[in-house]
Order: sequence, then C-alpha cells, then structure tokens
Amino acid sequence: MQPIIGIIGGRGEMGKYFTEFFERNGFKVIVSGRRTKLTNLQLTKKADVVIVSVPIGVTEKVIKQVAPHVKKSGVLMDFTSLKVFPMEAMKGCKGSYLGCHPMFGPTISIGGQMVVLCKGRGDKWFKWWKNLLEKNKVEVKMLTAAKHDKLMAYIQSLTHFSYLGLADVLKNSGLKLSDLLEYESPVYRLRLDFMGRILNQDPNLYAQIQVQNPDSLKVMKKLMSASESWLEMVEKKDVKKFEKKFNELSKYFGNFKKKASEESDFLIEQMNRKKLMEGGKLDVQKPDKSYDLVALGPENTFSSLATKKFAKQILESQKAKKPESQKIWYTDSISEVFEIVKKGIIKRGIVPIENKVTGTIAETSDNLFESGLKIQEEFSLYVHHCLSVIDKTDIKTIYSHAQPLRQCRKYIKKHYPNVELVALPSTTAALKKVSTANEYNSAVISSAEAAKDFGMKIVEKNIEDYKYNATRFLVIGNPSERRSGRIGKKKGKKYKTSIVFYFSDDKPGALHQVLGEFSDAKVNMTRIESSANPKIPGGYVFYVDFEGYVEKSNIKKMLSVIRRHVKQLEILGCY
Repeated sequence: MQPIIGIIGGRGEMGKYFTEFFERNGFKVIVSGRRTKLTNLQLTKKADVVIVSVPIGVTEKVIKQVAPHVKKSGVLMDFTSLKVFPMEAMKGCKGSYLGCHPMFGPTISIGGQMVVLCKGRGDKWFKWWKNLLEKNKVEVKMLTAAKHDKLMAYIQSLTHFSYLGLADVLKNSGLKLSDLLEYESPVYRLRLDFMGRILNQDPNLYAQIQVQNPDSLKVMKKLMSASESWLEMVEKKDVKKFEKKFNELSKYFGNFKKKASEESDFLIEQMNRKKLMEGGKLDVQKPDKSYDLVALGPENTFSSLATKKFAKQILESQKAKKPESQKIWYTDSISEVFEIVKKGIIKRGIVPIENKVTGTIAETSDNLFESGLKIQEEFSLYVHHCLSVIDKTDIKTIYSHAQPLRQCRKYIKKHYPNVELVALPSTTAALKKVSTANEYNSAVISSAEAAKDFGMKIVEKNIEDYKYNATRFLVIGNPSERRSGRIGKKKGKKYKTSIVFYFSDDKPGALHQVLGEFSDAKVNMTRIESSANPKIPGGYVFYVDFEGYVEKSNIKKMLSVIRRHVKQLEILGCY
C-alpha cells in the first residue's frame, strides 16, 4: 500500500510544487497551512511521510510542535535551506527523520535538478525517498547536516550577498537600469539576469538564508576583506600584484575554467539567438514538404549515418540515379521528429529505439505511446567509434556525446586514464569545437566518417568496448502514410509486431496474466520494456515486440483476450 504524504505548508509555492510531484507519482497527498481546515497536528497523525515546507524563520517551531506526533512507522523531513537546527529539532519524533534540501526553485522541471539529503534516523525511508527522486531523474547528493550548512554559506549566502551588493551599487549609481541594459553585451547581461532573478523572489526567504546560517557572517566578512585587498591594488596601481593574485585564483579554478567557458559560451549563444529572433534578424529555416525524411541531427552523427543508409536503400530499390532525390531534415530532438511527422510536414521520420549496450531510448518509447504514429520499418546500424585529433600530440581532453563516452569506457581507462572527459550535445558539436578552435591537446570520439569530414586525423578505429554494439532504428509515419507493400501480409516475409498497453490499476499478477497469453498462443516475444505512465500516476506502460503478423488468426485472438485484461492496448506497428 502506498504511503500517505503530508505536506505542512502545502499551499506555499514549494509545497504546491511537491504536491504535484507526489501526485504524478501516484501518492495521496494531504496538506495543511494557515488557511486549511486540516491542522498541522491532524495532518501529522494521518500521514506516513510528514514534510515541513514552511519559511525558515518558523521551521524549528513547527517541527518541535509536530515531531512528537509523527507515527513510529513514519518519517519526518523538511525542505529547508539549512539543516543543522531543523534536524536537531526532529530528534523529538519517535519515527525516522531526514533532512532534504531541493537546490532549485518551484518553477523549474525536476528532471536533472539536484537534491541534497542529510541522513538522520532510519534507513528504510531514506532509501525510499532517494530511490523516488532518482526514478524521476533527480541528482541526489548526500552530506552531513554540518557540512551542508557550511557549504551553503558559500554556495547560497555568499552568492546572494555579492549579487545584492552589486545591485545596490547600480541602484546608487544614478544611472537608469534601461541605460545599462541597452549597452550590456550578453556576457555582462548574464550578471544582470542573475541579479534580477534573485530580486524576483521572496525577500524574507533570502533574508532568512543570510541570517539563520551561523557561517554566513563569517563568509561575508571574508568577501569584504578580499574586496578591500583588490581595492588597495587598484588604488596603488599595482599591476604586478593584481596579476599575481589573478593567477593564483586561476590556478585554484584549474580545469573548471575550460568547462565554465564552454557553458557560458552556450548560454551567450542562446541569448544572442533569442535576441536576433525577437528582432526578426535571424533567418530561421523551417522544414517543408520538399524533404523526404526527418531525423535527429546534426549531420554526421550516428542517427544521420543511419538515415543516410536508409535513404540509400530507398534509392537502390527505386533504381534512382541522383542521391539528392532523398532530402533529409535534421532536428535537435527526437520529440521534434515525431512532431514534424505528426503534422504531416514530412512523411517519414527515423528515430533510434534501442542500443545493444546502453539500452532503450526512453524519449522514443514515450513518443510512440503518445503520438499515434506507427512504426513502418526497422533496421540496425553497427556503431563503431574512432578517436581523432587535429594532430597527434599529448591528449589532455576527450570530447564527445555522453553515449560514446560510456560506450568506450574500457578503451579510455586503458589508454587515457587521466584525461578530462567532456560531454557535448553531439559528436558533431565535439568535432566542430576541436577543429575550429584548433585544440591540439584535445581528441574526439565519433564515427570515422564524421572525423574525416572535419579533416581530423584518426588515432585509432573501433575503440568501442563491445564490437557487436548496434543501434536499432525505426521508420515512423502517420497511419495514413504507410508505405505501399511494406505494411500488409507478404509471402515469405517474417513480421514483427509492436504493441503498448497499460492497466487501470496496479494489481498483483496482472502482467503475469497478460504474458501468459503469449505462451498460450505460442507467440515469441522479442522485447518487453516498461516506463512510468504519464496518464495514470504511479502506473506503468508496457512495450512488447513479438514475432508474427498482426492479422494472423492466433495473434488476433491473443490480442483480443489481452484487451480484456488491460485498460488500453495500441498496435504501434506491424513491419
């Protein structure tokens, strides 16, 4: 049975955010606050998981009030930015307790965000909460309460203090903010953006973060002392001392300087693009019906190579003479491929569905479930990686997409154990960066074809850990755009059918019952996967591939029986 979640302060922004989060994951949530009929004590007695999500200034008081009433079998936790004093107050409960600090605001999607957990009492609930966060693609970090608060003095208090000080200087400068905005280039505009971001929040929250952390004052005084030191150098025009200090800081930042430049370059590029688009100065190319295929890009990635392979097969089957008769449009995401095909702009799309080493591509599965598009064909591409450089020198950094870096872990560990690994949006982006910036101490992992296109020298080919590694691709289209002769029974052709289904509720033995129908019908399943169901909180969607033609009598009968066991079943394609 699912635990009941109780959020004290559930009507606040963070409380509402996590109420939706828990409900999406299939939990019943009850909330209390200043304007609810349910009191904090009533909530505490009903809930299995009691979460305190109130302003820092009253957190300790609320925890002490409810802690003695937490179920012995339950857990007490908080969402406060500080951890020492809340967790000390939690010791008054008879059940488990832990500290939780979401390192993000309530307006941001939770996937990819970070949550810091501080272990208190009990393992069961700690593991439950950690697993739930990680299931939702949250990065979980663990700290002691004391270490957490010390780090937050530098990460939060110091950052807020410095930005508020800068904003104060600008306010008292006598200059209009509009004048500053007009002449700020993107790199300086970022600084103003972060000031504005802070000032768009609740002032009490930021005041409490500064005031309640016992390490904040010490850190702020360090900043003031450092500022005085820099000021003295400028007053005395001591350039040598300035440079020496600058180099000391540069050494402290080490390899992060490079990553910081790359990340800020990306942000600046996006800001420039947005500015040009808003001003109507950017010629944004859009796909149109002159294109034959749409695929995940950019060009020279493995998705691109797979699409070109499929296009070549079409040309050969049509005995076409001109390769350009198959035009390919590249997108930035798999979801965009589905969107373009669904709208009928381009009739067919090519999407990766599964890699033999890294597994199923969830974005493709999710879109198959939700889009209504059908699988027309499938084919595989063997994935062979190479290491390339501008010129063979001492390699200190290797760039690639995250997947090739994972697929070549053994090679990297054996030959380049001490190099820095940097993941970029695509292998093409990695090649472009190294080749255009003339990074002689950098290498790229990509396909050999792509490396040659960028004029790179190949150090070694076939460096992937598993030589049988292949990615399976699907050809997708609208049901009305099925290829003539491809969908439909054909003599001597082996068929595969893909289906998706889900249950109305989570009952013991439900999946076993469905899978038993395949055995009874003597139908061979070749793949089964599951993922969270966006339509039913806490439920799962099941994807099954099996051998056989969908209109064959035993399969028609089997699917008919399965439909009675499930809430919904869709045929994704027979190919």
